[in-house]
This record gives sequence, structure tokens and C-alpha cells, in this order.
Amino acid sequence: MKPILPILLLLAATNTTSAETISLVNNNSQRAASELLTNLPPAPDFKIINVDTKGNPYQCEGNAIITTSNGVTNLTTLKYFGTSISIDVYDTDNVNLKLALCNALNVIQEYHYLASNYSTYPHVTNIKSINNAPEKQHDIDPKLTQLIKKSIDWHDKSDGYFNIALSPVIQLWRDYRAQCVGERKLQDRCEIPSAAELESAKPLINIKNIKLDTEKNTIQMQEGMSIDLGGIAKGWMAEKVYLQLKKDGMQNFMINAGGNIRHYGIHPQGRTFVTAVEDPICKKYQNSLSRCETFEDQYHEVITGKDITVVSSGNYLRYYRVNGKEYHHIINPKTLYPKDKGISTTIVMNNNQLYADIISTALFLMPLDNAIKYTNSHDDVEAIWFLNEQGDKVESNDFNKYRKAFN
Repeated sequence: MKPILPILLLLAATNTTSAETISLVNNNSQRAASELLTNLPPAPDFKIINVDTKGNPYQCEGNAIITTSNGVTNLTTLKYFGTSISIDVYDTDNVNLKLALCNALNVIQEYHYLASNYSTYPHVTNIKSINNAPEKQHDIDPKLTQLIKKSIDWHDKSDGYFNIALSPVIQLWRDYRAQCVGERKLQDRCEIPSAAELESAKPLINIKNIKLDTEKNTIQMQEGMSIDLGGIAKGWMAEKVYLQLKKDGMQNFMINAGGNIRHYGIHPQGRTFVTAVEDPICKKYQNSLSRCETFEDQYHEVITGKDITVVSSGNYLRYYRVNGKEYHHIINPKTLYPKDKGISTTIVMNNNQLYADIISTALFLMPLDNAIKYTNSHDDVEAIWFLNEQGDKVESNDFNKYRKAFN
């Protein structure tokens, strides 16, 4: 464990512990805290993006924009997984480039339709279809069977911090957050689920009550249950896109699936790809704070490596306020409430990238000591924790091997 404590580093650099210096540090901290309160941003509204397939769910044209500039061909879509997904390919001499990108888009589309718990689609039985009638037996696509099976396996691997059956509790929180809009939000009259409501949902989150037949590709659950693949589907999809691009002969590319970053190959400048990780507080305040004026301020880490995945989980983008307190979207299965400590967790993985979303979320929710112990005992993952609004951080033993210095 490597703690990074800015105040202690400042005192060491000045080589003094005088009362005057300590007072100066305290005053600066007080001014920073005051600035945070003065510039408090409005909580973001809850939005759902529904996809109209127009009867042709796997069409490339009209569902993404493909452009080429300065030797980089980019595909960008805003329609899937409720976020922006972009792919940059640096193979300028590949004649199959557009076809490869359309094939990659088809993978994005396929997993969006399968994993969606917001909409049903006539061409597929998906999570929303299952949740609409959980007590019935559903025939599902083998790809969805595999995704659900791995999700169930990771419940135990994560010590219960990843639970796709938590959906009834998540939906309670979503419903209250969705009501926190307009005058209700401006006047701070929003609410959170009552303890009684959460307790009544608790019997419906037992993952053992999911009956999944991996040979017949069927699923059935207890009445009232529902499942949510939000903690795995996007990272899983990103890795499947990676595999499709490689299958189509792409050799140098970068995928950005709403903050899930996947590197492969070498940048045209002859170096590995680089990812700058946003300072979560600067991002939350839209860089309006005095501490967020430069690139070095706005990005708290710069990560580089070949064939790696970078994923962050945090509480600073999706939240709402009740009586001045913020409640974010990552619910702890053990408490049924959002975790009230920590700002973000960023992981770097060099293997098993299919599970990057799961691991990132679990490491955010776990007690810090447990999360650090888990990371240090697994060679394929390193992590850094952004602990508080003051910017204190802790990192795993070998995180530094992926860190690139600011130029």
C-alpha cells in the first residue's frame, strides 16, 4: 500500500513544521472546502436512452458516425449502453477498415439488446423480457447464458459485492432518483427509499434463486425478482469488440466505451497508447474550481501500457441530493445503500479484461483494506483509490508500472 498524502508531502518539501506553515496549510484547506460548497454543481438528471431499431437492429448506416482524419479512423455512437462508445483505429492501409468497424458496431448492438433492462426488442429475449415475467421459464441466446453464468460465478468471487440479483433494490433507488427533477430538485424536496421499502426488497435479491440451465439455455427466477447486468455488460461488450477487431485484422486501436478504455497495439508515434484519468472532483465541478486550471490538475493520473484495460468506478457523475446529502448509483449489496466513503477507484488490467467492470465496482465497494489486499494478491490487476475531496490517494503495490509522468 502506497499512501499519497499531499499535506505531509508539502511539509517534507519545505523542511519545516512551524506553526506558521501548518496554519497556512489549514487555511488553504479551509479555502478549498469553502470553494467546493460555493460552486456546488446541480445534481445530474436521471436519463434513459431507448434505441429504436426501425426494424433493422444490426444496420451500420445511421447508427454510428465513421470518420477519418490524420491517419485515424473513428467510429462513434451515442445510442447504446446509455453512453458514448468510440473506436479509434490506426491501421491506415487496411482495405477492410469500414467493414471491421461495422462488424464491431454489430457486437455493440448485439450485447446492448441482450443486456438491456430498460427495453424489450422483437428480435431477442433479453434481460427486460426476463424481468417482465421472472417466474416463467425463458429460452435465451447462448451468449446471454454465458454472460449470466459468469455474473453468478462472480458473486462468490467478489465476496458478494457483485450481485446481479440486486436489481429490485437498484430499481427502488432509480425510481426515487428519477423523481428528483425540476422544482422538486431545486427546492431540495427529494427523498430516498425508506428502510421498510429496502427491507421488503431484500428477500428478492438472493442470487441462488436464479435457475440457469447452461445446456438448454433457459432461465427462471422467483416471482418478483429481477436482474441487472449493468455491472458487467459494458466491460464484457468492450472485450468482445476487441476480439472482433482482432479477428478482422486490426492491429492498432483504442476502444472507449463510456470510460471503459481498451488499448491494443502501438500508437503511430511508436509508443504505447496513453489514457489520462480525470480528477473526479474537477470533473464533477466541470473544471470550475481554482485547483482545476491546468491539464495536470484536471487529470490525476496518466496511464500507459500495451494491450491493457483501464476502468474507473465512482460516485461523482451519477447521483442526486436529499437534504444536502448525495446518494450515488453504486449500491452496496450488503447494506442496500450507496457506499458513503471514497470517490473513485481506477483499475488497470492486463488479463481477464472481460471482468474489468465487475472488479472495478467490487474494489470501489469493498472496505479499503480488503480491496487493497485483493488487488495485491492478483497479478492481472492494479488499482488506485481516490479517497476524498482533498485528493488523498492510495494505490496497489505495482500500480506505478503503468504510470506515465506528465510531460
